[in-house]
Amino acid sequence: MTTLTSTSAEADAVAFMESLPVVRWDDIEAAAEVTERIARRIGEDKDLLRLLVDRVLRTPELREKCECHALDDKIVIWDAPEKGLQIRLRLANTDQYESVHNHRYSFTALILAGAYNHTLYATDQPLDETADVTRFWPHFLREERAGRCITLDHEQLHTTIAEPETVSLVIQSTAQKQRAFMIRRDDGTVSYRYGAADETAERRAEVRMSDERLQHWIARLYALGVL
Repeated sequence: MTTLTSTSAEADAVAFMESLPVVRWDDIEAAAEVTERIARRIGEDKDLLRLLVDRVLRTPELREKCECHALDDKIVIWDAPEKGLQIRLRLANTDQYESVHNHRYSFTALILAGAYNHTLYATDQPLDETADVTRFWPHFLREERAGRCITLDHEQLHTTIAEPETVSLVIQSTAQKQRAFMIRRDDGTVSYRYGAADETAERRAEVRMSDERLQHWIARLYALGVL
């Protein structure tokens, strides 16, 4: 596998990342202010972002966190759980379907390329296998385009339908619960998303991003003007 670049500037990039503040996600409004500043600082500095992506290729603990899923893939570029900071690129795949879901973590996302339709939902029922897909009510709908930054609490139910290859810079908290709820709008199928610590070895192997897929995404990030 080839790397993007190798310069002494990497040390400066790492020093900058290590200087990022602790994020207190229990105050979601304060967390939104801090993480938006961080996201824009990183996302709008292509030299910094290139160095961080390049570093992933040579940092096994980050490389192992890069994953492929049905709707999107992710490249983790920084992981500092002690500060409430995991930073990654979210990469939308071509095939999309609508799944009302929450997350195990709260997060901020800065759209770097592309767009998606974003809907927030409310419900009055338990989030388990008994959930009725007709009892999730949309109360907010907006198109999120490049340059927009959003922050969501881990309990918020929402859907995102992304244009192919939509890229977001995501800053997330540590996990706030063991599993996240998901229900498909088309057929009402309920499933859950777990963290790596609660997944089987077979599941970890299934979602691990291949070297070829990672190189594909790096090339696309250049083509899309993200890097």
